[in-house]
Amino acid sequence: MDETSSLDPSTDQPPPSRWGNLWRVLPAHPLRSGFVVTLGVLLALALAATIAGISTVLMSIFLGAFLALGLDPAVRALERRGVSRPAGVAIVAVAFLLLVVGILLLVVPATVRQLAAVVVNAPETIDSMQQSQWYRDLEQNLGVDLSAVIADGLSSLTTLSSFLTISGGVLKAGFGVIGAVSSFVMVSVLTLYFVASLETIKATAAQLVPAYRRASFSRLLDEVTSSVGGVVAGGVTLSAINAAVVLVLQLAVGSPAPVVLAIVAFFVTLVPMIGSLVFIVIGGVATLFVSPTAALVFVVAYFVYIQIEAYIVTPRVMGRAAAVPSVLVIIGAMVGATLLGLLGALVAIPITASILIIVRQVWIPRQDRETTPPLG
Repeated sequence: MDETSSLDPSTDQPPPSRWGNLWRVLPAHPLRSGFVVTLGVLLALALAATIAGISTVLMSIFLGAFLALGLDPAVRALERRGVSRPAGVAIVAVAFLLLVVGILLLVVPATVRQLAAVVVNAPETIDSMQQSQWYRDLEQNLGVDLSAVIADGLSSLTTLSSFLTISGGVLKAGFGVIGAVSSFVMVSVLTLYFVASLETIKATAAQLVPAYRRASFSRLLDEVTSSVGGVVAGGVTLSAINAAVVLVLQLAVGSPAPVVLAIVAFFVTLVPMIGSLVFIVIGGVATLFVSPTAALVFVVAYFVYIQIEAYIVTPRVMGRAAAVPSVLVIIGAMVGATLLGLLGALVAIPITASILIIVRQVWIPRQDRETTPPLG
C-alpha cells in the first residue's frame, strides 16, 4: 500500500513518514487559501493606491491638525486669564485669520515686486559682478572664461526648444501656485475647525478605550497634545524671529530681495538645528551677488545669531516643551525629510516628543513594575 494514501481515521493525519512535514505545511483548502491571499494582496494594493491618490488631502489634514495644536497653547493661556474657551477660540481664530490676510496682502506683493526687480536687474547685476576684482581673480585661478560660459548659457535660453521648455515650466508652475493657494485655504479652514473642536475630538478619542482606562488615557492625551502644541508654537516663533533677523541683515548689506530671503529663512528654519545651518549657506550664496564683503558680513552676523538662538533664545521660547535629545532631533528630522520631504522634517520633532512622552509615562512605569523574573 502507498504510504501517502494511508491515514489514521481517528486523527485524520498521515503516519509518520518523510511526507509528514510536507503534509503539515500545505493548507487544508489550497484553492480557498490562495484566493483569500490573492484578495488580500489586491485589497492592500488598492488601499495603497487610494492613499497615494488622496495624499494631498491627507497632508492638508495632517498639517491643519498640527497647526491647531500650535494654536491651542494660546487658547489655554486665555483660559488661564479667565476667558472662556469659546471666546478664546474666537479670539485666536480672528488673530489667525488676520495673520493670514496680512501675509497675503503684505508679503506676497512685496515678494512679487522683489522677484520682478531681480529679474529686470539681472543683466546689470551680472555685468557688475563680472567687472569686480574677485570675479577676475576667480577666472584667473580657475583658468576658465566664466563670461563666455555665462554668455553661452544665456544664448541657449533664447532657442525655441528652451522657450518651449520654459513655457511648459511656467505653465506647470502656474498650476502649482493655484494648487498651493487652494491647499493654503484648505489648511487654514481645517486649522480653525480643529482648534474649535479639539476638546470634543479628545473626548471622543477617550471613549474608544475601556472605561477604567479613560482617566489615565485622557491625562496622557492632554500631556501629549500640550507638548506637541508647545513644540509647534515654539518652532514657529523661533522661525519668525529668525526671519526677522535675516530681513534686518539683508537690508543692512543692501540685498535686492530681503523679503524673499526672509520668507525662505522662515520655512527652512522650521526644521530645528539643521535649518539654520542650511540657510547660512543659502543666504551666503545669495548675498554673494551683492559683494563678497556683504556675503562675509552676513555669514558672520548670522552665525553669531545662531549661537545666540541656540543658547539664549531657544531655551526661553521652548522651555520644557521640547525636552528631546539633540541626537533624536537630528535623526527625526532626517527620517521625516526622507519620507515626506519638508513636511516630514517639520512634524518629526513633535512626533518624536510624543513618542518620548508615551515611553516615559507608559512603557517605563510598566517595566518598573516588573520586579520579578517570569516563571520558567
